[in-house]
Amino acid sequence: MPLVTIKVVEASDANVPKTTAEKIYEQIDKDLTEAEECLPLRWDSDYTGRLTWGAARSLHARTYMMRNDWDNMYTASTEVIKSGIYNLNTPVDKVFTVEGENCGESIFELQCEATDAMKEDASIGSQFCQVQGVRGAGEWDLGWGWHMATKLMGEAFEPGDPRRNATLLYFRHSTDEPITPENTNQPYGESPVSTAMGAYFNKKAYTDPTLRRKYSRMGFWVNIRLIRYPDVLLMAAEAANEKGLTGEAAGYLEQVRAHARGTLANVLPKVESASQSVLRDAIRHERRVELLRSRALGHCQRSAASCRKELPGQECTTASAPDRDRQIERSTGTEPRLLIPGQRKQPTQSMAKGLFHNLLSIKALLLQRAANFLQWHCKSVAVALHNSCSVAAKQLQ
Repeated sequence: MPLVTIKVVEASDANVPKTTAEKIYEQIDKDLTEAEECLPLRWDSDYTGRLTWGAARSLHARTYMMRNDWDNMYTASTEVIKSGIYNLNTPVDKVFTVEGENCGESIFELQCEATDAMKEDASIGSQFCQVQGVRGAGEWDLGWGWHMATKLMGEAFEPGDPRRNATLLYFRHSTDEPITPENTNQPYGESPVSTAMGAYFNKKAYTDPTLRRKYSRMGFWVNIRLIRYPDVLLMAAEAANEKGLTGEAAGYLEQVRAHARGTLANVLPKVESASQSVLRDAIRHERRVELLRSRALGHCQRSAASCRKELPGQECTTASAPDRDRQIERSTGTEPRLLIPGQRKQPTQSMAKGLFHNLLSIKALLLQRAANFLQWHCKSVAVALHNSCSVAAKQLQ
């Protein structure tokens, strides 16, 4: 993709040659380093949701992850961990509820609202739940039903893993189908009905029925969790493992599993092995079941140490059936694309393009949100921000 860092006034301004992946990553590093130097560790409660140093540093770690840059990935992720800002104190079944918004594991979270006067308004809310909600009729018309998970995704969770019920939304295929514990969802005891072909809906987009009655069935008030602390812990685990620090890697991995385990003593046993290959597979699995609980809407997270991440000269030959299933699931946005067994990783140009595109997307989204907010209060002030948003949008084209 071409790298355009100037204000585009004429179409010819953006008519530049294709930029190398190295140059795009160089710009990404420059932007994120500048952000890390300028952003505060925290904002006070009046500015909840604004970008912080931790968000920029975590995103930087993610870009190193896409380059197999273990040293910088390790440094960035462990700096976030050692900052002591974030924690895993919120139970896994609360993280994606209203109660869990901006909790201790939230590193970057877009703030969304609904009011009596603006029940389905994207200027203060989002379509996150509308896009992924249950595709049914009547009371079960909760959205469009995108990003469904497959049966194999449900089977990926270890027996008793509490994240399964916190991630997958069960449903019946017709009203004739009896309500059972297996198709009933906590904490609201509902058993939706849909003729959708997928196995499960996305429970991150499951809303409180009381708030549905107050506002609408589309959930415009639900925040979007973009970067969570478990992601950083698993990045640190992967980087440490690839650097040969297997004990440290196992410790970061155990923090994530212990959080999921909660008070249940007989599930998700600690990974005791000091083998680098065993830990690599364990971290790969953990990212799959933990980060399926993160974002959707087409912005997928890759599975650590998986087939998108072979070491130089190494082919992907170990993809299991669940790994191959991700080739199917990518069509619904459930999980990232993985290479099939025996296929070599594609050049990093596409990864750099995706990361740069995501940065521009975030920039455009934040500018649009700011513009809408100001327009709501003072239309004249919003004009400049709308112009900036248009520039960002042109860069995305």
